[in-house]
Amino acid sequence: MKFSRILYFIILFSIFCFFSCNGDKGDTSPPELTIISPVNGSVVNEIVSISVNALDNEEIDFVHFFVSDSLDSMIISSEPYVFNWNTNVLDDGDYLIKVMAQDASGNASDTIQINLTVDNTLSIPSAVNIIDITYSLSMMSIHFNKSIDSDFNQYSILVSQTPQSAEALEIGSITEITDTLYTTTDFDPTQESWYFVKVSDIYGYFEISDGFKVIESPPIAPVIKPPSYYQGTLRFNWSKSSESDFSKYHLYASMNDDMSPRELLVTNSIKNDTTHTILNDLAEELEYYQIEIEDHWGFVSSGNIVQANLPYRIVKTFGGTQNDRGYAVQATNDGYIVVGSSNSYGSGGSDVWLLKLDFEGQEEWSRTYGGAGNDVGRDVKITSDPGGYIITGLTSSFNSDGNSDMWIIRTDNFGQTCIFDETGNCSDGQEKWVKTYGSSGNDYGYSIIQTDDEYISVGKSGRIPSLFVVKTDSYGEKIWEKLYGEGPGDKVQYVIKSMVQFPSYVAVGQVNDPNTADSDICIIGINSNGDQHWYRTIQYGNSINEHGNYIFSLSGGGYIVAGTRQVNNWDDLLLMKVNNDGTQSSSWNFGGSYNEVGNYAQEVNGGYFISGSTESFGRGLYDAWIIKIDNNGNKVYDHTFGGNLDDKMLGGTNSLAGDPIIVGYTKSFGNGGEDMLFIKIDQGYQP
Repeated sequence: MKFSRILYFIILFSIFCFFSCNGDKGDTSPPELTIISPVNGSVVNEIVSISVNALDNEEIDFVHFFVSDSLDSMIISSEPYVFNWNTNVLDDGDYLIKVMAQDASGNASDTIQINLTVDNTLSIPSAVNIIDITYSLSMMSIHFNKSIDSDFNQYSILVSQTPQSAEALEIGSITEITDTLYTTTDFDPTQESWYFVKVSDIYGYFEISDGFKVIESPPIAPVIKPPSYYQGTLRFNWSKSSESDFSKYHLYASMNDDMSPRELLVTNSIKNDTTHTILNDLAEELEYYQIEIEDHWGFVSSGNIVQANLPYRIVKTFGGTQNDRGYAVQATNDGYIVVGSSNSYGSGGSDVWLLKLDFEGQEEWSRTYGGAGNDVGRDVKITSDPGGYIITGLTSSFNSDGNSDMWIIRTDNFGQTCIFDETGNCSDGQEKWVKTYGSSGNDYGYSIIQTDDEYISVGKSGRIPSLFVVKTDSYGEKIWEKLYGEGPGDKVQYVIKSMVQFPSYVAVGQVNDPNTADSDICIIGINSNGDQHWYRTIQYGNSINEHGNYIFSLSGGGYIVAGTRQVNNWDDLLLMKVNNDGTQSSSWNFGGSYNEVGNYAQEVNGGYFISGSTESFGRGLYDAWIIKIDNNGNKVYDHTFGGNLDDKMLGGTNSLAGDPIIVGYTKSFGNGGEDMLFIKIDQGYQP
């Protein structure tokens, strides 16, 4: 610094001596000199243009710029007098700027010093932030903002396993300022990474953006709808994945609402395929379902858990390896009582089978009644004080001529009855007894009711006419028996108490016209003495068969009858409304190309519910069939239950809450042969 000052004075002294010694005293006016920019006190950075205005009456010879007394200097001999001062190599701080000018005559002048503050922190480029990072299975794209600096040099793409940019490594660079998209095939979104963009200028200054974290997030959870039931199948539907890296759907089922444990039903790798159908196994208790979505990277998201929208609440099978059936069911104050027949249990052949279930359809106890022959229970009712059950059916074990008799069994609350002898009869008081009724032909009991302390049992007799009705007292002693109808094929299928004072009982069945092959529905009104109050036969033309299997009292008066009607040589399920006097009001039939039958009906939710079996619909042979119609006979829904073999519903009742309870048998499910099938229908079900 001291040497620079000496040099400066030597130059001034030499100039002074030159003009002093020169004899020519012409031009003695020094140049006028002004620093135009920057102004005194400015903060500068990078390359600073220091501009000077130099004027003289003759000609400017040169202009000399000094920085802090020649720390940096430059001589310019012609306009424009601009010194581009490079501050990039200097430390930040204050610097004095002075300019000297000399004209052609040697006259010189200098400016007043200005102070400039160098601050090259201002030289750092503006940050370029990442807008987004997207990737497919094969490529990642990093999109960032464009640099706004005129001295741009390049973008550098950095990646780090931590949020610290100091630990980042460069994976690529771009030198075109308008190119703000970087792509790479070398990436792994399953490993958490931070990406940065480093922008640098031509002077080497740079700035690094904030980190942009990339970690593959699980797919958006799918939404599954409650699967719908249709003709023995469950139909599933769920939301389509919006993920570009979609891999698979997984459909699970479980018995528990937390899906533990669970069973994989299907895996599907087709993104647009969001449906699935499975056969519904009536014996399977899988009730909860969930869909999962898996992406290409192995991340999995679980959707909501749903229950199937099923028309039933409970499905149970009971039985052994042989044939076991349920014919009738009644609701008790603590569950259900079912009667039928069993070849798997008992004394031989088929035995009357009485089964007590709780409200969930779990077995509490069971009893069999019978001998070496075939014995069948067709109906059961709950008796009044003393409590217990009354069963009607048939026995061939206790008939001396090898035929069958109507058999009535009175039990206590636990199904216990008296010990019957070789004739099938016994008497153990009012609470427990067994009695047979009939003649030399085959006699059957199909339905029974209690009236006061007496019982009415109906069925078929081997005699002519054959509509068979028996009335007994509370000990099973016969009060009277009556035969109604015309021919040997007539039978009474079901009996109920009358809706009006007279007659006392109303029974439904079928009669055969002795002059034709036509079988017609018959409805009989009987008083307490067994006298026929009225007798109705209902037909739909000659040579067409109709059967009445069940009758139900309607809340507004009248009755509905379930049965069959022959159409085009095949039987359709028939539902018929009749008035209080047994005359027909309206009717509807339902069916397909083969045989259908209705065995039970009840009033439910402003319409009617019918159950039976169908050969036209379902999964094979006969399937159990339910139909819901409105008051005008329009079908609300119908469903089948079954598998590849025969499955039929033979009887029913309504629960204490009004849900239909139906029983029958299944050969498709269970332990083998025919198993008793018990189904509780959901009266509030909507398809």
